[in-house]
Amino acid sequence: MARRSPEGLKEVIRDYRREQIIDEARRLFGERGTTEVSMDEIATAAGVARSTVYVYFSGRDELLRSCLQQMYGQLQEELAEGPDEGDEPVARLRAVVHGVLRVIDESPAFFRLAMALQGSGDRAGLAVGAELSAIGLDMASLLEELVAEGIDRGDFREIDPARAGALIGQQLFGAMTVRAGDPSARPLDAEVEDVFEFLLRGLAS
Repeated sequence: MARRSPEGLKEVIRDYRREQIIDEARRLFGERGTTEVSMDEIATAAGVARSTVYVYFSGRDELLRSCLQQMYGQLQEELAEGPDEGDEPVARLRAVVHGVLRVIDESPAFFRLAMALQGSGDRAGLAVGAELSAIGLDMASLLEELVAEGIDRGDFREIDPARAGALIGQQLFGAMTVRAGDPSARPLDAEVEDVFEFLLRGLAS
């Protein structure tokens, strides 16, 4: 087995510390239901010095955006491990539904906070809103491509892929918001099947 170079090892440690800080920030923000968590508290929870937090993040707003980026990164990893690009669009659509709801299950409290902040108009709200908009645009592009491929293959009816992608995104966002706020959420697989079937078939008999 090839040994990792000293520089490679330092990079792994840097990445680990950064993720550790984000993990603890996301947990604390969610538990408190507010962004009023000091960098000292986040540093202590992550087991690093306060100055180390500022090595990676200029302030709380950047840290908030990084928490959302981390959640989206987890979704992307799950999708990468699911059906391949060449697999049926129907299977990939189900994987998207499963992925977004599973990620919400990991941090429902933080997601609720992000939703509350989004329209607040303050610095934290603007930071969260900007990041959610970027994620939304990326998801819309992914869904549009998926729908277009499904139409080409005859799996989906003829519909404008961009419009369909936007509508699917709206449904998923609603499902995520409802699940994050439900203290007695249904088992994940059952919820995924209901949302997926509704997206796929709508109200058709």
